[in-house]
Amino acid sequence: ENSLMKLLYMGIKNASKKWTMPLQNWNLTLSQLSIYFEGRLDGVLDI
Repeated sequence: ENSLMKLLYMGIKNASKKWTMPLQNWNLTLSQLSIYFEGRLDGVLDI
């Protein structure tokens, strides 16, 4: 699980250099992630 999280983090970090527009429906995605990973995002995000 940690290896997957590290790969995902590095992939997002590399891709974010190319992003120029804000993400659509990010609030919906973030709320779904916070439900799926209950308690794990609280220290990182202001939820």
